[in-house]
Amino acid sequence: MNSPFNFDPITLSTAYDPLRQEVREFIKPFRDTWSGWKFAHSWGGFDKEFSKAVGAKGWIGMTWPKKYGGAERSHFERYVVVEELISAGAPLSAHWVGDRQSGPLLMRYGREEITQSLLPRIVSGELTFCIGLSEPGSGSDLASVWSKAEKVDGGYRLNGQKIWTSGAHLSDFMIGLFRSGTDKDAPKHAGLSQFLIDMRSSGLTVRPITDLTGEHHFNEVHFDNVFVPDAHLIGEEGNAWQQVVS
Repeated sequence: MNSPFNFDPITLSTAYDPLRQEVREFIKPFRDTWSGWKFAHSWGGFDKEFSKAVGAKGWIGMTWPKKYGGAERSHFERYVVVEELISAGAPLSAHWVGDRQSGPLLMRYGREEITQSLLPRIVSGELTFCIGLSEPGSGSDLASVWSKAEKVDGGYRLNGQKIWTSGAHLSDFMIGLFRSGTDKDAPKHAGLSQFLIDMRSSGLTVRPITDLTGEHHFNEVHFDNVFVPDAHLIGEEGNAWQQVVS
């Protein structure tokens, strides 16, 4: 029986071998200093100086347009770089979210003044991002988020709580999902908006969630009348569900 989830294996051309070797040579001086603990954490490990070194090689935002600081290289080239970094146990989280999620989202839905300002700084490894989706009591039902965004003069006021937010205590910005609609009869996935949130904002509090090993990776993030300007609304108000699932 044929399945739509059966894919033919892909063998990369030997044309990518020089890039693969370049990454291995780049990573070796770092890897020789890493402990087993750091190696085990890999993509969850946070090392901003390492991310800046990766950015200096042009390996963050590799496929992005050059006008945003990207290199306009192929997705196969990006695959080779990421595969080699992960296989070496490199700490990637300082740039991983920005490279994989937040940057592409801003590129597609963000206002031009925001993309021109922030995307090159993601590419350089300077900026770090976290994702504010999960909330207490929401489980995996993303459409049930209750944190509110209220329209005010010049922007929005955010109130509510996010939980299990990886790296929030180390991040410069969050992409957060909030309920901006007021129609109680609308489907629950309607009326959601995404915002670019400066983690230094007044009224924003990050509280650690310590795991059983004593490590601090997850966080609670509380919003108490946190102001975000109009320019930090990502895409159209109330249309975030389409952004999240597309």
